[in-house]
Amino acid sequence: MSACAADATAPVVVEPSLGRDGDPQLSVGAGAIVIVTKDSDTGKGSFRDAIAQANADPRIVRIEFKPNARTINLASTVVFTGSQPLTIIGKDATLDAAGAGGAAFIANGGGNLTVQELTVVNAPAEGIDVEVPATASGTIRVSLDDVEVRGNAGHGVLINDQVDPSTTEDVQPNANGSAASLVVLVKNSRFVNNGYSVSDRDGLRVNEGGDGSLEFVAEEVTADSNAADGIELDERGAGSVQISVANTRIVRNGKFDPDDLDDGFDIDEYNDGDIVGTLREVIASDNFEEGLDFNENNAGDLRVDLDHVEANGNREEGIDYEEDDDFAGGGTLVTTMKSITANGNGVDGGDAGIKIREKGTGDLHADLEDVVASNNLSSGISVREDAVGNLVSTVRRAQTNGNGNHGIDFDENRANGSDAGNLSVSVVNSVSTGNTGFGVRADQQTPGTGTLTLEAVNTTGNTGGATTGNVSPTIIP
Repeated sequence: MSACAADATAPVVVEPSLGRDGDPQLSVGAGAIVIVTKDSDTGKGSFRDAIAQANADPRIVRIEFKPNARTINLASTVVFTGSQPLTIIGKDATLDAAGAGGAAFIANGGGNLTVQELTVVNAPAEGIDVEVPATASGTIRVSLDDVEVRGNAGHGVLINDQVDPSTTEDVQPNANGSAASLVVLVKNSRFVNNGYSVSDRDGLRVNEGGDGSLEFVAEEVTADSNAADGIELDERGAGSVQISVANTRIVRNGKFDPDDLDDGFDIDEYNDGDIVGTLREVIASDNFEEGLDFNENNAGDLRVDLDHVEANGNREEGIDYEEDDDFAGGGTLVTTMKSITANGNGVDGGDAGIKIREKGTGDLHADLEDVVASNNLSSGISVREDAVGNLVSTVRRAQTNGNGNHGIDFDENRANGSDAGNLSVSVVNSVSTGNTGFGVRADQQTPGTGTLTLEAVNTTGNTGGATTGNVSPTIIP
């Protein structure tokens, strides 16, 4: 087989040839790769010109910078309007958008986008803005690998599939958006010091609206000192949120707006759909509201498991799970939390270092193992089920010491006199001492029955006493 035949389907790498004026002259072929050779903002061989060529020719699917780090000072926003998938490989180049007058880079054609080895800084608006067309369908994938987005005045990265992303706490958000689903993959990337312009500008923000779901995968990610949330996922309309986050650090976010301080990692899911997934080896500490703030509204479940998570020193809850948070619709909250620390949270309020609450119709099942929730300004662990549904929970090998209220608080509540639900909880091989309230509280409102088992639990030295609530404990030494 000839070399030409063997390479017939491979992308064409187009190296620049020099014209009589000494500038690179770029031409393209099927599946072409355009090479960025200059660090000037305009002209042949520039990043802006490469994007312009991709806008004009759908055969261009890759833009690659020549090696060696360089800075490109953008005088205006670079906009990719093509609908083809595009990969941008920056080779450690920097886009400095201080003079761009807006976002550094916008992609609005609806194709898949991959950005690798690129730094984007100093934009007066977003660093990278991916706008999903209203007519989009299927699945749109956005991948960020070894990307740093720093010091941009808007969101560091915005991936937007909502007609109206504005949200108020007392009005259900607009669900309009495309029929497309979003898959967002982030690896070895950093979102730092973004959003210091107006309220609610995050390090990484993903808005999904209309029909379609949102899948979010992050590994080796840092979101540090952003003005609002470090990472926010906002899903509206029909569709669920599925997450897988590992080896990620989300710290010191949310300080910009004193009237609306923000979280480390915030997920809001509205209308039908679930929040499901896992977090492993995650730090969500020293944020100005919650460390992890996961809210599922309307019909749907919240099922997110945690393994080796630190949520210390946040100004409200360290970990806040709420199902049917603002808009009731029914659903179950199920979680397993292993190897968790949630210490020293709550200087501005909040209910506990770890708060798990099912507010509407539905059950709550929570298993916590190897947990330390100490020295919080309120309770250490709060597990609460309201309205119709049962609360089932086991806490094993926990330390909940020195908290400003109860060490462990189980509450099976109701919204009105007709709501029924049972409480079945146990604490095993744990220490809950030195709390301002009680070591363990278990309260069961009628109608319903409650059981509390304490096995090898130390509840001495609490200001309030060992246990409280209307459920008498079964104590196993």
